Amino acid sequence: MVDLEKALKILQQKLKSKNANRQLTNITPLQASALVILQKNKSIVIKPTDKNLGPSVMDTTDYVNQILTEHLLTDTYLQLTEGKAKYRLNDVKDTLKTLLANNTSSLSKSELLFFKCSLQEHHRIPVFYGLPKVHKQPVTLCPVVSTSGSSLAIFSTWLDYRMKELLPLVWSHVKNSFTALEELKNLVIPDNALLFAADATSMYMNIEIDIGMSAVRNFLEYNKTQIPQDFPTEFFLQILHLVMQNKIFSFANTFWLQLTGTTMGTPAARAYATVTFGHYENSLILQKY
Repeated sequence: MVDLEKALKILQQKLKSKNANRQLTNITPLQASALVILQKNKSIVIKPTDKNLGPSVMDTTDYVNQILTEHLLTDTYLQLTEGKAKYRLNDVKDTLKTLLANNTSSLSKSELLFFKCSLQEHHRIPVFYGLPKVHKQPVTLCPVVSTSGSSLAIFSTWLDYRMKELLPLVWSHVKNSFTALEELKNLVIPDNALLFAADATSMYMNIEIDIGMSAVRNFLEYNKTQIPQDFPTEFFLQILHLVMQNKIFSFANTFWLQLTGTTMGTPAARAYATVTFGHYENSLILQKY
């Protein structure tokens, strides 16, 4: 048994040495060639679909026109020149760095290390794209902004991390769907009760920055006795305002500013929307009902 184990290890090392400089793949040469041809074909756009219903292929001209018609050429967005977009993003990045330098005493060692390492990397401008909603007729495009690798995403990631401390203070907040199911199992429902569900239409886009910032500030104030004393409230609010106010992205060599609503694609968007609505839910809706 020992000899067999030793022989297998020797064989494994030989295979590793043999394949050290080879790019192993699980597709055939013909498939690899087809993928390269598709990748170089600028007349088509290949995107995953909304709801994870598989890949989709669209004519590039139709895709661009649909993005412009449904989204960018509306009152929600403003087109910028490349120079103005880059200047504004660089200016915001410098402002964020200054705020960070002035508030290092309110951050932990791990937070400071996160910022130090992240800010040394090269940063790109967020990118806008659309996911076809093939489950709807006619097919529309779900707007998505990829902020990964951008300078604002660094600070938004920190916001999301710190906002996780606030979510349990939203009375109706549940950690995940599993927790919700467990709580529902133990719920005693009167015979004459009615159960209903509600959904918000374009919730993220309908949260104006003034409303959102006011809600988060008031939420922090109303719950200050339950929030850790070392929570950097003013620094947090300043960063949040800058992230939500500078919604700049690129699309097909053009540059745009999102004028209304929550910044799309930013890591803190979900927690920000939850806390914003949670403030009104705690202070108005659940107080009455």
